[in-house]
Amino acid sequence: MTDTPQPGELDLDDFARTRRRPPPANVRPVPGKLARREADALLRSYLEPPCFPEAVRRLAARHLLVLVGEEEIGKRLGGLALLSRMSLAESTITVLSPASTVAELLGATEYAPGRAYLLHDWIATGADPGELAALARELAELGSYLVITRDGAPSLAVEVEQPWTAPDPRELFDLCLSTYDLRAGVAPDTLVKARHRAAELPTPAQVVRLAAGLAPGAARAAEEVAAWFDTKPAMREVLAAAALAFTAPLPEAAFEARLARLDPIWQAHESAPPGPPGPHPLISRAGGRAGFPTPEHRGQVLAELAARYGFWLWQPLRAWVRSLTAEEPEVRTRAAEGVAALASYAFKEARAEFLEVWAAGTAGERLAAADALSYMCADDTLAPNALRLALEWAADPARATTAAVALGGDLALRYPADCERALRRLAAGDGPAAAVARRMGPDA
Repeated sequence: MTDTPQPGELDLDDFARTRRRPPPANVRPVPGKLARREADALLRSYLEPPCFPEAVRRLAARHLLVLVGEEEIGKRLGGLALLSRMSLAESTITVLSPASTVAELLGATEYAPGRAYLLHDWIATGADPGELAALARELAELGSYLVITRDGAPSLAVEVEQPWTAPDPRELFDLCLSTYDLRAGVAPDTLVKARHRAAELPTPAQVVRLAAGLAPGAARAAEEVAAWFDTKPAMREVLAAAALAFTAPLPEAAFEARLARLDPIWQAHESAPPGPPGPHPLISRAGGRAGFPTPEHRGQVLAELAARYGFWLWQPLRAWVRSLTAEEPEVRTRAAEGVAALASYAFKEARAEFLEVWAAGTAGERLAAADALSYMCADDTLAPNALRLALEWAADPARATTAAVALGGDLALRYPADCERALRRLAAGDGPAAAVARRMGPDA
């Protein structure tokens, strides 16, 4: 790499400067251990779906079970709940890498007797039924148990697969209220409205977040945001809140300058005038910086945007967010963080509309895509998706350079062995991706 990057060349020193922050405390290396008390805390609000009893019986008999179903229907927590039902010599659960192949699970993974293992969001495809059967026999001989989860449809040829479904959202909402004692101090009509809304949410995680939003403090943030969107505010006000979700926190003047650039993009899609600017109930301007009144507001705004709005908001907003990657590093990094936050509520959209586009784009867009994957690593449910994307990009010549940067970021903290292997493969080639991989790799 040259000291002064050429047009289109990645400035890795610039990327390194934006990454100079303490690693997130919850980014733990995989493979790793999950203590029983941590698993119990995650399962406090878990509701067993109708398929759960059959899955318990099959796991106890076979010692290996692959939970298969749609994305974000609770397969990871289902795996933890199933393992907690088994008779184990030690209650600690070992979490395996989602990039493990069947051959690695069978021949390169050391299983201890009477232990529990979880591999969630499995990336490998085309599992051989015979190898899975052999793995099940090995686990049975040791008295150990392994639950794997993957997205997609079950295969009739794979005996150890279990179709998985989500629990009833209203029952899950009620369980959350009971578990966390959330009814106290909440108006009955608020609970009724929230329960009706829970029935319409597509994933268990969103139902749990909705219920958690009724807690003191969090309830005010959730109610304020939802109530404001219920008033059907002018589109310019909605866009201002959306813009802040992808840039906060920024100096007030910097935020206003970027927001001013959103107006003409919006007006190109909508003939109505944007309306006069004024005080915004969801935008705080304290200490010369623009931000939300509380940190919880950002997620609530993104959740409402994803649930309530379609083309007429997202088309101009997409164009504007994408343009932020050409800005200075602080703005670009804030945009990447916003896209990572959006992935918690609308992963498919975040991937298709931002991450995949950025990964094959300009130098700034590639750095933003890599930064977004690093931010996603702080979330246990998003981290496997971040690794999957990076490995897919590594095999795509148009995106391999971006993959090399991402594999040397926070992904390497969570999945050190997987990232090192992928970087070494890239570094062994030639071209820009190989040069970046050598710069980002463990031997740099």
